[in-house]
Amino acid sequence: MRGRWTIAFLAVPFHAVAADEIYPGYTWQELGNGIYLHSQNDPLAGPVDGNSTVIFNDDGVLVVDTHINPAVTRAVIDKIRSMTEAPVTYVVNTHGHDDHTNGNHAYRQAFPDARIIAHRDTLKYLRDEWPAMEDQRREAYAKIDVEELQRRAAAPDLVDPGMAVAYRGYAGYVTALRPELPGLALEYPDTVIDDSLLLEFDDRRVELRWLGRGNTEGDVVVWLPGDGVLITGDLLVAPIPFAFDSPMTDWSVALQRLDDMDARILVPGHGAAQFDRRYLESVRALLEATTDRVRMARDEGAAFGDLAGAVDLEDFRREFAGDDPERLWAWKSYFVTPGLQSAWTSLGYPVSED
Repeated sequence: MRGRWTIAFLAVPFHAVAADEIYPGYTWQELGNGIYLHSQNDPLAGPVDGNSTVIFNDDGVLVVDTHINPAVTRAVIDKIRSMTEAPVTYVVNTHGHDDHTNGNHAYRQAFPDARIIAHRDTLKYLRDEWPAMEDQRREAYAKIDVEELQRRAAAPDLVDPGMAVAYRGYAGYVTALRPELPGLALEYPDTVIDDSLLLEFDDRRVELRWLGRGNTEGDVVVWLPGDGVLITGDLLVAPIPFAFDSPMTDWSVALQRLDDMDARILVPGHGAAQFDRRYLESVRALLEATTDRVRMARDEGAAFGDLAGAVDLEDFRREFAGDDPERLWAWKSYFVTPGLQSAWTSLGYPVSED
């Protein structure tokens, strides 16, 4: 019941009204009506970490995504316990990347009866990929000299300024995760969906939907129709879209379906909450232009290996990255390089011209 809460949410207007820090480098932001976003202050800093959204209901708490660093997850759990006596009853993984799933085990330890929900393809990805990836990370991070990375990042004769961003980011990963790696375990989802699932609380209806392939094979969005809040996972990421595993043409369709849901607040997988759809529209325009320009380059005789020089995205670079060194590095690394390749293969063109 609402009487168990230490904060009366019914009096809170529906917009971002409060923010504080419960873990260094992160902000706990109230979006209204018992919905909170826990996000990195700098979404491009290492370790790049996914957002976590906490939804307080009369009869239980719903958590969407669980962070990359279990220490951060434990801080969120402590915050939840300070605000309600109700348990976490559901944890949703929007997809399988470790910055959205590594904290699952912390929730299972704190709330043994919580159900962990994900798409069927996300469970497959986690079983196939997660153990080997974390073993590789344990081995690699044990050998890394963080101070050396930081010295390289600050070197005055560094030829490529983007490498300074890369060095700082990698140092951030090692610093944050190395203490957690020896005991890091993954709690796999115990409930899988294919298309949709309805969760009903005493005071709220929550819809989980698969909109098609996008950032991964199994992206799930979380829709709160009564609140107008849509939690997108990495289908939408700010300030630079992630195109690593994203089939460009399918991703565009998924974003169209997401846009059609007409949300008042979009909570992306990374970055700040969006209180209108302008950023979503910019990302949709970027994907469509990238696909069209790759098609045009192919028609003019470009091969797969020519894409970087044959496709001009300078207009979008100005919009998304400007002249900020961190954003420029992320623009090239997170979107342009993988995005051009994704558009090419999504259009069915051969990677090899032999």
